[in-house]
Amino acid sequence: MNALRWRLAAVAGLVITFTLMAACTGPRSGASAMGGVSGCAAVLPLARSIVHGQGTLIAIHRISQKDADALSLKLGAKPPAPPPWKSGPPGSRTPVRPRWPKSCLVIYHGDYPAGMIAGASPPALSGHYALMVLRVRHPSIDRVLVTDQHPPGVRS
Repeated sequence: MNALRWRLAAVAGLVITFTLMAACTGPRSGASAMGGVSGCAAVLPLARSIVHGQGTLIAIHRISQKDADALSLKLGAKPPAPPPWKSGPPGSRTPVRPRWPKSCLVIYHGDYPAGMIAGASPPALSGHYALMVLRVRHPSIDRVLVTDQHPPGVRS
């Protein structure tokens, strides 16, 4: 009878071990892939394609709309116009303002002549830094800035 108890305990231990291993290796284990800065990894392929594979990635971090607009203004570019307000639920008279999507600032250092990066602001400017504000969910471009100096106040 004692050997049977040991076997049952061993089997129960194996079941618990495999259950824990399966739980720890799941898609949401540990830190979420979209939480914090790690969420910015989703925009890296888009950023690389924007600069046509030229240059070196020197910084990537989350950025708020306020900081993105301030950065645009510091570099002499006009921030993009906000999307129009949506109407609220039926019967509501209050418009719903869309939220700023989770976005990341990606900075590449390289040689970027005028016209190399489509949609860059200002378009006629060449420079050594490409600053891209990219939306994380469904990776897309918010704005691309080209400058010749490392932008002040931006950590790399």
